[in-house]
Amino acid sequence: MKTNDGVDLAHFLFPDGAGKDVLQRVSAADRICRLTYTEGDYTQDVCLEVHKDQTLVSSLQQADAFAYVLRDSAEIKRACFYLFNCLDADETEAPEAPALLLSRRRYEELKEKAGSYTLYFLAECLTAETGDLVHSAQLARALKCRTADGELRLGSRSGSGWNLQQAGYIEDAGGGWLLRMSCRTGEDWIVAVPASKMQMSAALFEWVCCR
Repeated sequence: MKTNDGVDLAHFLFPDGAGKDVLQRVSAADRICRLTYTEGDYTQDVCLEVHKDQTLVSSLQQADAFAYVLRDSAEIKRACFYLFNCLDADETEAPEAPALLLSRRRYEELKEKAGSYTLYFLAECLTAETGDLVHSAQLARALKCRTADGELRLGSRSGSGWNLQQAGYIEDAGGGWLLRMSCRTGEDWIVAVPASKMQMSAALFEWVCCR
């Protein structure tokens, strides 16, 4: 999605009203990312502001406020892996599998109700959406037995406006899923593909370092 309106960008990144200090600096950034991630007791809610000569990482959690200035690629890479609680560079990558396409509205409904649904029923609901029996069952297990849950809201400057993208990440003991999702009014889709924490960390690093 593309917008020329700073108000739209603010609402997209911070629908909960957080990030007031960050918004004062957005006009000077090339790219900006809101990342939330939870895995057990480990939680992150941060904003990454990418400028030409530095990247600012600031926490949006009042109880764990911090801000760092990162200038070289090694620092940025460590930060990207740390934010996804990914400390093992030798982590096994997720296996290749077909992408699953489904309604974002329906996915969010199933995610909200996953705790009360049986795994079998949840898999049936996802299969009805995607038409893929095997991989829908794997996605259902990740929704039902989530050990990690994250979200990325990405803004990249394009001329006088901003290109906006949104993605999610869920994981269970069997592996993780990257969820690319619509953020344009009137669109309703999610593309789910298997992905490991290492792959997510590496993708974030590549996005931050793109010049």
